[in-house]
Amino acid sequence: MNYKKDERIEVIRHAYSGLFQLASRMLFDKYVDFIDVYAEVSEQEQKSLYHEIIQHKETAMLAQYIRDKGMQQGMQQGMQQGMQQGIIQKAKEDVIEVLELRFGKISPEIIDKINQTNDPAKLKELFKKGVQVKEIDHFGFIC
Repeated sequence: MNYKKDERIEVIRHAYSGLFQLASRMLFDKYVDFIDVYAEVSEQEQKSLYHEIIQHKETAMLAQYIRDKGMQQGMQQGMQQGMQQGIIQKAKEDVIEVLELRFGKISPEIIDKINQTNDPAKLKELFKKGVQVKEIDHFGFIC
């Protein structure tokens, strides 16, 4: 795409706008990615494009679509992060619970080490070790 820097944003904005009017929303998303790759649109240019889009009356619906899509993506990302944190918290509780069932009261140091672990694979390994370890003192070395 061989346009002057100051013309690039306007040309890409028109491409987005035309595509938005012609394509379904699902195809729009797909082909916008194609435009971005083909035109090598930088992150800074994407921000400039968004500001251009919201300033023009003829692209008001496109601007609303972009806002809605951003909100949806943000909500999905937040839900995924929340679910991941819930899974990690549950895994920590499970490790502590298995140790308490097997050995009674656990030292605060071991509980702290477990609570500092945020890797689901490591927590799964700790759970297995909690079931297999013969003495609680040996578990402390594993954390």
